[in-house]
Amino acid sequence: MARISQSHLDGVKRYLDSQLMRIDELKKLVIEAGYYWKEFPPAKEAKVFAVDGSRMIKRLSGAIVYGVSSVSIGDDILQWHEIGLVSPYKHVDERIRLHMEMLENRIGAMTFELKGADLILMDGTLSGSIARPPAYLESSTRQLYEEDKIGTINTVKAFLELLESEWDKWKESLEEEGVVNYSTVVARREEIFEHLKSYVVEKEFLEKIESNPNYKEDFIIFLEYLEYLHSIDKLLKGTVAFVAKTFYTDDIIKQVTEGKEESKYALIPDVPVIDSISKKRGYMKFKYRESRKWALPEVIQKAVGGKHLQRVVKLFPKEGNPVQNIQPAYVRFMDNGVIYLLETTNLTDELLSAILSVAEDEYIIPLEYAHHTVVIKKQEFDTYVDAILNALVGEDPKYLAFLRYGREPLE
Repeated sequence: MARISQSHLDGVKRYLDSQLMRIDELKKLVIEAGYYWKEFPPAKEAKVFAVDGSRMIKRLSGAIVYGVSSVSIGDDILQWHEIGLVSPYKHVDERIRLHMEMLENRIGAMTFELKGADLILMDGTLSGSIARPPAYLESSTRQLYEEDKIGTINTVKAFLELLESEWDKWKESLEEEGVVNYSTVVARREEIFEHLKSYVVEKEFLEKIESNPNYKEDFIIFLEYLEYLHSIDKLLKGTVAFVAKTFYTDDIIKQVTEGKEESKYALIPDVPVIDSISKKRGYMKFKYRESRKWALPEVIQKAVGGKHLQRVVKLFPKEGNPVQNIQPAYVRFMDNGVIYLLETTNLTDELLSAILSVAEDEYIIPLEYAHHTVVIKKQEFDTYVDAILNALVGEDPKYLAFLRYGREPLE
């Protein structure tokens, strides 16, 4: 880019000055509402692991190929790597994101089982992961459910049973090798509907889905979401804390200005105001607002009964907002440091003490290691994918029509 434009600099300065003018008034309201910055409890040694994930995408002429990875790092390391292929038409980015997060959840859950971890730290937020089901679930799957509720419910139950039967196989691979390096997305298995027929009596329902390409693709995507929820449920068996680096929550500001003249100043995130209250190391608890009503799809609620996804179901009360069952706090690990968003289902001094045992300076050491370890480098990914594609085209040139890369002349 060219040198800094004075016009650009002035524009940014005007925006920041306008925001700073609001902070003093908002700070006063936050303090009056009873919010305050607390000191951390003493650090206490614990067996802490951190989990992070990464993804890389390559858009080819007839398909999208991508890589997803997750790692768990503490006094040992576990890894999970998969290559996926999806058609370029339906909810591609969201499906790839859920695939990555599913691997993070699975490896976190298995770290409890295999390594006896006291606490798993996850990068990101629990509220963002679970509280808002993807909009694409309102697809032809909803129509299928309305046409045959019993068939849909029993298929969901069957799929959850199938996932349970696979869990120990994945765990055994991870225990023996320290890594899973093959596809584990059950929803995308070529014979998934044949597998499900052995679990359900409504075989005509499954045959109806198989015979309609639109139904089939939408139902597979729905099953992917179920698989994702299953991984969250497994993770929540243990003590888990989510730590977000980038977020724009404004729940405190919205709460303290509601119904007041100052609500016109409420278009500002919490963090700049919280930062003006204290620069010290410590934390501030708060609650998420109940203004948004999110719910699990009805078919899932009906199917899980008292057997499946019970920890997920607990996050979704019959009335109200599921985020009310998530306990958030703003945290800072050193004086004048960065403020992070912490989420958990049970925020205790013991949990904070365990986090502090692995925090150093501004951040949490295992999360930093996990972040640097899991990053999929573009060059390495491209080389790996190219090797796979070349092997396929060498086997049969007909594959080339699907596997051309449009940006290749520019690189």
